[in-house]
Amino acid sequence: MNKFITKKSKCQLTRTKKNYSLIVTLIVGISLTISACTNIEHSNNTKIVNSDFTTYKSALAAEIDLAAALSQIKDLQYTYAQYGQYGLWDEMTSLFSDSAEINIIRHGEENREIKGKKAINDYLMSFGNGKQGLPVGWLNNEIFMQPVVTLTGDGAKATGRWQTLNMRGKLGSEASWSGGFQINDYVKEQGVWKLAKVNIHEQFEGSYETGWFAVGTEIPFIPYHYSAKEAGSPIPLKALKAAQTLSNSHITEQELKTLSTKVTGLVAEDAVRRMQNIYGYYADRKMWDDVADLFMEDAAYEIAGVGIYHGAKSIRRGLEQDGPIGLKAGQVHDLLQMHTLVDVDPNGVEARVRGMQWGFLTPKLGEAYFSVSTFDNRYVLHQGIWRISEMRVFPKMKADYYQGWHKNSQVLAIPTDELAPDKPSPASRSPQTHAVIPAFFDNPVTGKPVEYPKGFSVVGSDRLVAAKRKAKNQPLSVEQIQNKLKAVKAIDAIENISSTFAYYLDDYQWQRYAENYAPKGWRRKGWGEVYEGPEAIYKVESLGYGPSPTWGRDWIRPHTRVQPVIDLNADGESAYIRTRMILYFANSRSAGAFNSGMYPNDSAQLVNGVWKMNVGGWIDETYFRSQGYKLGWAKPNEKPAVKPQGFGIGFRQPVDPNDKVAVARKALGRYPPNLDPAKGQLGRRAYGVVRGQAGYVGWPDIKPMWFHYKNPVSGRVPEFYCADAKVCVNEPMDKFLEQLKSF
Repeated sequence: MNKFITKKSKCQLTRTKKNYSLIVTLIVGISLTISACTNIEHSNNTKIVNSDFTTYKSALAAEIDLAAALSQIKDLQYTYAQYGQYGLWDEMTSLFSDSAEINIIRHGEENREIKGKKAINDYLMSFGNGKQGLPVGWLNNEIFMQPVVTLTGDGAKATGRWQTLNMRGKLGSEASWSGGFQINDYVKEQGVWKLAKVNIHEQFEGSYETGWFAVGTEIPFIPYHYSAKEAGSPIPLKALKAAQTLSNSHITEQELKTLSTKVTGLVAEDAVRRMQNIYGYYADRKMWDDVADLFMEDAAYEIAGVGIYHGAKSIRRGLEQDGPIGLKAGQVHDLLQMHTLVDVDPNGVEARVRGMQWGFLTPKLGEAYFSVSTFDNRYVLHQGIWRISEMRVFPKMKADYYQGWHKNSQVLAIPTDELAPDKPSPASRSPQTHAVIPAFFDNPVTGKPVEYPKGFSVVGSDRLVAAKRKAKNQPLSVEQIQNKLKAVKAIDAIENISSTFAYYLDDYQWQRYAENYAPKGWRRKGWGEVYEGPEAIYKVESLGYGPSPTWGRDWIRPHTRVQPVIDLNADGESAYIRTRMILYFANSRSAGAFNSGMYPNDSAQLVNGVWKMNVGGWIDETYFRSQGYKLGWAKPNEKPAVKPQGFGIGFRQPVDPNDKVAVARKALGRYPPNLDPAKGQLGRRAYGVVRGQAGYVGWPDIKPMWFHYKNPVSGRVPEFYCADAKVCVNEPMDKFLEQLKSF
C-alpha cells in the first residue's frame, strides 16, 4: 500500500497550474507524494470514558450489545424515515436525545441550526400541514441509503453516513426533489440509542417540473467520519478489549438462555432481511415461480384496495397482475426494498417485516411510473429457512412519470378475470385513497405503541394466517453464541465496506478506494477490464481521473448501492455480496436523471481483522438508462433537446488539445489490465454484460441478470448463475453457450 501514497500533506489541492503539473507528472509515471489532506476522520483510539461495561455480568453479554448496536442504529434511522412517510412528527421527535440538534448545511450560506426537541418538532411539522399525520395525496419520502455506521471507542456513541434522496409533494398542488448526505451522530442513553446530531448536507434540489439541479454552482467535498479500516471493523478494538476483560466462566443457565435468544434474534434479523431483498430481485424480473417459492403453502398475499390471495398456488396466480413471467423488451419492473425493519418474535419462529417499496415501472415503452408502497410482512422459520407467511402491500403513491405525483394518481384496478383475488380488500384499506396508516412496531426509543393521529385508521394489525407455535430451542453453548456473533458483526462490516466502495468511487478518493480492497482484490471496470490488487487499482483510477480532489465540484454522480444480499461462507472470513445500483446525477447546468444497474458478483474477505472488498464493482450495467430528465428511461429512442449530464471526467472522453492533463493521459495509452475481455479472459462471466462479448444487449432490450445464489427455498438455479466471479472467469464461454441452449 505504501507505493501509492506515503505521506500526508497539510495543504489542499486547488485548481492551479501547480496542481495540473502535478497531475501530468503523476501520469507520466514519476514517483510522487500526493496530498492526503482531503479528509477529517474520527479515530477509534478514543479513550474509554464513562464505559458501562462493568454493569455486564459477562464478556459475552457486553459483546452482544456492541454487535447489536450497529443494526439498532440503522433501525433507528429507518424508523425515523417510516414515521416521516406518514407524518408522525411527535414519534419522530421522540427518537432524539433531549439535547439533540439538526444542522442544515448549504454551500455559500450560513448553516441553519435547530436545537432542542421543541424546535426539532416545529421543523418536522413544517413538512406537513402543521398537524399530526399527512393528508391523503401528500408525499414525504425521505429515503436513506448506503449506510456506513461506526462506533466510537467507548461503544456508547456512533456516527453514520447516509446518501439521501427526498420525494415530497401534494396531489393537486406541487412536488419536489432534493437530496445529498446526512452525517449523523448517535448516543446511547439509558440503554437506548437516540439521534444526537443530524447534519444535513443539501446538494441538489428542484421542482418536479424542472427536475433537480445542484445547490449553487459548487458541491463541496464532504469529509468522511471513518477510514477504510474503521469501515471494515466498525466496533473499535478498545471497546471489544474492554468487554473481554470480563469473564465468561460464571455464566448462569438463565443468562445463557437470555444471550442465546438475543444472538439468535440478531442472526434471524439478518436472514429475514436477506430474504426480503431476494424477493425484490425476483420481482424485478417477474420471476414469478421463484417469488412463489418463497411463500409458505398456507401463506396469504394482500394488495390493499385490490384483494387477498390465499395459498401458494393462488398467490402465484395473483402475481401475474403485473404481467406474465419474464420481462419483455422495453419493460422495467424495479421494486426496491428500502428501510426494512425486522422484529423477531420471542417464540423464535416468527418475524414481522415492515418497510418501503420504491418502484420504477414501465409496462411498455413510452409509459413510466413511480410508485411508493409500505410492505408489512410476516415470516416463519420452516425447516431452517425463513419463508413468507403473510405479505401485505399498502400503496401510498403511483404516478405517471411524465406528470408527477402532484398531478397524477394511478389507483390499481381490481382484476375480474382469472387473476381475480380470493377475497376483497376494501379501498378503505389503501393509504393512497384513504386516511389510513399501516400498523407500526413499538417505538424503539420509548418502547411504547405508536400514537396515531386523530382521524386516521390503523390497518394491517390483524393477522391473515394463524400464529405458529413456539419453538422448543435449547440454549446455545458459549462457543456457539460466539460463532453466531462473529457472523452478525461480519454482516454489518460488509455492508459498511460495500457503501464505502461507492462513497470513495464517487468522490474520486483513490488512495482510500484502493485501501478498501483485499491484497488480491479485483476491480472490474465498466468496460470489462479487471485489475488486481490495491496498487493496480490505485494506478488505473488515478491515471484515468487524476489525483483525488478536495475542491468543490458543480456535479456529482452517485453509484448508490442498496438492497444487499450478503452470504457468508462457512469459513466466516469470506462472503458474497449482491447490491442494486441506483445511478443518478446532479449539476448546475441540466436536470438530473436515473439509471439502473446491478453489482451481482461482488465479494468480501476478512484481512487481519478488517473486512475488505475481494471483488468490488463487478457491475452489469445498464438495465435502463434515462435520456435526460424530461424523456426519462421510457423513451430511449427519442433524442433529448439537451445533452444528458452525468459524464464527468474519465476514460473515453474527447481530448481537448489545450488540456495538458488530458493530452498526457492519452499519451500514456491504455493501462494494461490483469484480465482483458478482448482476449476472452472473463470466460462465461462476460456473457451479456460486456461490450463486444456474446449476448451483450443494451436498453431497451433486456440485459441478462446474474445471481450469486440459487433460490433459497427450492434450490432452482437461475439462468445466469455465478457463485464466484473469480471462478467463473476460468469457465469457457463456448461451453456456457451450449448450456444456455438447453436451459
